[in-house]
Amino acid sequence: MTSYIENTSRILEFEIRLDFGLFLAVFVGLLLFGLLFNQFVGWLERKGYAEGYMGFIVCTGVLVTLGGVALISAPAALLALFGFSCSGIPMIIGSIIRYARTRERVQQLISKSVGMDRD
Repeated sequence: MTSYIENTSRILEFEIRLDFGLFLAVFVGLLLFGLLFNQFVGWLERKGYAEGYMGFIVCTGVLVTLGGVALISAPAALLALFGFSCSGIPMIIGSIIRYARTRERVQQLISKSVGMDRD
């Protein structure tokens, strides 16, 4: 007799077909993406456009990587997406809050330095 638990655990079973050509193409593609994305992020930082958005920039890189993994195994990519979502969403929210607090402190310092603070 098969228990309910045994039936539900089989839903997550999946196989990854070992295709060296596919692996090589995906990983070389991801390496090239990483090199180009690094240059793009460096440009964003030099121009000051990345300030306050680094969590979203990291998220973009992770999503592209998961897209590459999905080409090899969609179930593995979905499982990794769920894991990254659980660990990444609190980090993105924390990043937004930290950036907002930093901007508030900077604005308060600017107000005090020009004598506009009325508190």
